[in-house]
Amino acid sequence: MSDPGLERAVRRAGFAALLAGRYLLPGELAAAAGVSEDAAASVVGALVAAGRATTAPDGRLDGIAGVTGRPTRHAVERPAAPPAELGAAPPGGRPAAPPGGRPDGSGVSLARISTWCGFDAVAIPAALGWSATAVTTCGYCGAELRVPLEDGVPDGDAWGWLPPGGCEHVLRDFCATADLFCDRAHLDLWRAGAADPAGEPRPVVELAELGRSAWEDCLPPARPDPCRGGQATGLSPRIPGNGRERRWAGGGGGNGLA
Repeated sequence: MSDPGLERAVRRAGFAALLAGRYLLPGELAAAAGVSEDAAASVVGALVAAGRATTAPDGRLDGIAGVTGRPTRHAVERPAAPPAELGAAPPGGRPAAPPGGRPDGSGVSLARISTWCGFDAVAIPAALGWSATAVTTCGYCGAELRVPLEDGVPDGDAWGWLPPGGCEHVLRDFCATADLFCDRAHLDLWRAGAADPAGEPRPVVELAELGRSAWEDCLPPARPDPCRGGQATGLSPRIPGNGRERRWAGGGGGNGLA
């Protein structure tokens, strides 16, 4: 990928569209990103080859930056929000069918956004500063696992497994095992049974820190907020890390994690 700015524009537009339930055709994606159709097609082709994007048979973008329109066992659930809250999702594009919303028992409709892996289910709402729930299944026992996040900060005893970064194909080599576990004990039991694969365990708080850094290029540029005296704001509240966050060399933002 020769132009990081071009990739950033395409990833940002595709990410915002998928969050809003839109699968964009190449021309629609190019228009949303503000680039030529040939340039957008070149970026998407390279991302697909690296396992960092997926497309449907008709050419629509149906996966990028950890968000996917395909069914997986990993998702982000949050109260359904108007599309404007999700950023610059352009007009056009086929809506996801159905969006996956459901009541949470309180009468509130939930939006369900599928992700490529358990790490993405925590990292994406953390990067967006969302109050949401990461929903997946434990990589050891298979039980449903729900990790609540408040303004992008996760809570609970869950741990995650991060395979080595810098992989050749993110979906195949990273996302396939970037799971969440009920707790550190379940992670260690899985790790022992898997013959101690390469990678490292992280508590969900640290996964969130990595997500804020790795997905930074997917957020729209900061803009002045007249309600804050002209102070710049982004897509949604950002939660500062504690100084330990670092770029994970496999995915997410422009560094390849997703």
